Amino acid sequence: MKAAMAGVAVGGAAALGSCMTRQPAARGAGTTPKSVARYQNSPNKGRRCGGCTHFLEPNACEIVAGEISPYGWCRFHEPRPA
Repeated sequence: MKAAMAGVAVGGAAALGSCMTRQPAARGAGTTPKSVARYQNSPNKGRRCGGCTHFLEPNACEIVAGEISPYGWCRFHEPRPA
């Protein structure tokens, strides 16, 4: 029984390691698809995700789903207060 459980633990750890190749999204990341948000990987007229109130370091957004570049932009952009 112990040998079987050890095999499960080792197999589970290997599976977990294989799915963690990318940086995890920040807690509270959004669910709106990038296409709906009109997300782009480049700034728009100097506005970028890294300067937005919705941006979650290091690579997520409170509104938009998925990995977000700090240099990206979307229609939900709200500048951080000065």
